[in-house]
Amino acid sequence: MVDVRFSVVMPLYNKAAHVRDAIDSVRAQSHAAYEIIVVDNRSTDGSREIVAAFDDPRIRLLDLATPGPGGYAGRNVGIEAARGEWIAFLDADDLWARDHLALLAQAIAEDPSVAAAATRFDHVFADRRQPQRIAARLESSVTLDFAGFLESWLAVRECPMWTGAIAIRRTAILAAGGFPHGKAVRGGDKDLWLRVLRKGGLRYSPVISADFHRDSENKVSKSTTTLDLPLIVTTVRGMIPTANRREAALLRRLANQEIAHYARYAMKHPGRTAIRARDVYLPEGWTTAALVFAARTIPAALRQRGHELRTRWSAQA
Repeated sequence: MVDVRFSVVMPLYNKAAHVRDAIDSVRAQSHAAYEIIVVDNRSTDGSREIVAAFDDPRIRLLDLATPGPGGYAGRNVGIEAARGEWIAFLDADDLWARDHLALLAQAIAEDPSVAAAATRFDHVFADRRQPQRIAARLESSVTLDFAGFLESWLAVRECPMWTGAIAIRRTAILAAGGFPHGKAVRGGDKDLWLRVLRKGGLRYSPVISADFHRDSENKVSKSTTTLDLPLIVTTVRGMIPTANRREAALLRRLANQEIAHYARYAMKHPGRTAIRARDVYLPEGWTTAALVFAARTIPAALRQRGHELRTRWSAQA
């Protein structure tokens, strides 16, 4: 067995229906976790008591001093408290296959220089499973530099890294500034991965080893909006001046892509997006700029009606 010490960090807020299964999936790992740090955000549904009842000395139950939305603050607390060299994340409503940590340890052993390792995962909906979309280069184990990471992201419009299927060096997370608590309530995970991979490589394994439950109870992504400019766009703007020509071009495309995602979501929301066409990188982003303009100018009722029609046509296709 590869000697890699994983500190598993799990933020917790009102996940009584799921947290026992999530922790059990960690405890069942063929490559044992060094410690399991659960950071409770003042749960009121008995979640904390469920965790406290586990008879496992590896479990450390911490409390978030200042409650707030999302899991970024809780993850940061867990990272600071961690004693392992590598941090693996699992939300309290997701699951790992038995060999998840073993696969990550093997990936790290294959290229010990990397800052992060990741496996493939399944999106799990109430009525179906859908594997993570990946670029062709990720269909076999591979190490990605920063440009390769960006290209793999852009190729399928889905980040190669998802929180519940990765491990990152603790020192790399701290050097990158941790999760953006107080700066965003969504999209902060991808923003951190970008900052980490800017200075270190990613080893990717195409083996599916984690479940991302999209329809579980009390999900932050279902209670937050996408009307503001994505945080990652601000991060990209800060990176471009020191990026090489190839990286700069890829970063501009990524910023436009993330803006387009948020603009599409805004089309079905009654509120008005704060994103402006001038936030888009031109000339390559003309289509994105047009989408932003539509999201800002078309009346909410017409936008929502159009979204309903597109959804109906997609279902019939």
